[in-house]
Amino acid sequence: MLYLKGKKTRMLAVCLLIIAVLLPDPVETSAKIKEVSALENPQWTMVGQAGVTTEEGWLQSMCVTDNYIVCFENTSNKDDEPDTLLAFYKNDYDENGNPVQKYSLAKMVTERDYEHGNGMTYNRNTNEIIIAPSKPRDKKNMGIIYKVDATTLMYKETVQVADSSLRVAAVDYDAENRQYILLEGDKKNNYKFVFTDEDFQELHSFGVIGEEQGIVCQDFTTSGDYMLVITTPQEELGGVSGLLVFSKSQESQLAYYRLHMEGVGVQEAESIAEVSPGRILVAVAIRDPRSIGFFETELQAVFKVTTSVENGDVTGGHDELDEGSNYTVTYTPDEDYELAALSIDGVEQDITAYPTSYTFEDLSSDHTLDVRFTEIPRFDITTSVTNGSIDDTQTVRRDKDCTIHYKPKEHYEVDQILIDGTPIEDPQAHPESYDLINVQGPHHIEVIYREIPSFEVKTQVVNGTITKSEKKVYRDESFQVAYTPQEDYELAYIKVDGEWMQEIPEKMFTEHVFENVSGPHDIQVVYQWRYAPYLLFGGLCVLALICGIIYGFYLLYAERRRKREEMIRKRIEDRLRIQRELESRGIDIESLKKGGRL
Repeated sequence: MLYLKGKKTRMLAVCLLIIAVLLPDPVETSAKIKEVSALENPQWTMVGQAGVTTEEGWLQSMCVTDNYIVCFENTSNKDDEPDTLLAFYKNDYDENGNPVQKYSLAKMVTERDYEHGNGMTYNRNTNEIIIAPSKPRDKKNMGIIYKVDATTLMYKETVQVADSSLRVAAVDYDAENRQYILLEGDKKNNYKFVFTDEDFQELHSFGVIGEEQGIVCQDFTTSGDYMLVITTPQEELGGVSGLLVFSKSQESQLAYYRLHMEGVGVQEAESIAEVSPGRILVAVAIRDPRSIGFFETELQAVFKVTTSVENGDVTGGHDELDEGSNYTVTYTPDEDYELAALSIDGVEQDITAYPTSYTFEDLSSDHTLDVRFTEIPRFDITTSVTNGSIDDTQTVRRDKDCTIHYKPKEHYEVDQILIDGTPIEDPQAHPESYDLINVQGPHHIEVIYREIPSFEVKTQVVNGTITKSEKKVYRDESFQVAYTPQEDYELAYIKVDGEWMQEIPEKMFTEHVFENVSGPHDIQVVYQWRYAPYLLFGGLCVLALICGIIYGFYLLYAERRRKREEMIRKRIEDRLRIQRELESRGIDIESLKKGGRL
């Protein structure tokens, strides 16, 4: 029970009942105090006081679970009377979210004798409370611990964890490494820390306190690398308890401080625990009135972000992160790998939301970040070709591009390109290669070539030689026709595709090229004897002379004929004149004709 200062035994003192909303399940935190020197003179505040259950009852140890502060009340060191486990509310709400008074009594169990019960710890993984008896009356209980169910506070079993010549003075559980830490001591108060696995199999140990120091250890707790050990009151500390600070990594003592809480009478600090990062709780056995006092101090804590990665790189874990700070972890995959899984504190995250980094905001606990990259899938791009050659099968990573090259046989061209059996719309747009963009699976590319259309080019020459006619000149190719004359002959005419050229350009004197053939062609070349013009001229001259002579004779003939015709015409006219005269005289012309006289 929680008591106000004074003797109001077993009465519930409620100052203020805080109505709390339902809160999420508590999250295990593991951090460490930022600076050891902060423990030299911290401000301890009394947060609660509870009475013991019997007149001789005495607080011996304490541990913190998810919902409770569990205290061990030793009934007697002289006989085997059963001891009591008391569970006080750790929060302002119970495990069901109902509002409660913090540090008020939730439940208690008086079941069996746990010897001195010097130290306690809580293992969340097994939901067990471990009790270290320290100085057992029964010597056969040397080196043992007790296991108690953390929910019911009922005894479970006794386990031998150390040599029977040693006593387990205190125990703590390192949740981060899943290890128990035992503080073992002998009769002369020589102590050592023993690290074990969860089955109490020893892993390693180191000695910390020797008999010459005259110190008796009460209990301890871990905070990151630090182990805080409460000792019995010492004269050199003014008659109050001491606080030893050890480093796990250095395996050595760092400091020894006075542990004094103001506000109560005769006291002895019996147990210590870290309730949350930097929040240290000490349970004090108070003599008058015989009760339990809870004292807290709030120290600045630092947190650790532990990182791991498969098939990539990640920014290293950091264990010096201040409370409330933000910390960004970045991660990059190895070549040809991609993000497959991101786990924060064991909880899978949406990788699309955090593709390259994750930021821990307002740090209040340790965290783990596990990132896993897996190989990007590879797909085969198989190939086939008709009437040509093509790249062999290629393997390409998903999301990458792939270019397939191909080449036709001579005088062939692309007819079809089929991707996974489906023809593409414009195969001519990809004459030499095809790009597969952002590949998401296997593909097959097939290229079919067809023969390029061909045309006939006919050639003919007169009085010379010429390139032979060609029946197959492929489309878009060029075809050169060369020609030469016979001796003493020269170019006279060229006929191309049925048309005689009016003027022959100089470049066609010896050859003609049909460029980019797209249909049939013909060419006829005519050479003439180089002296033909002179012969023709002479012939024309002779012909002209002959024509002149003929024309002269023609003129003579024409003149003679004209004269003859003139003479005949005159005779006719004379005859007609005579006939008219005779007729005018009445002479019978017909009779004259018959008589031959006309």
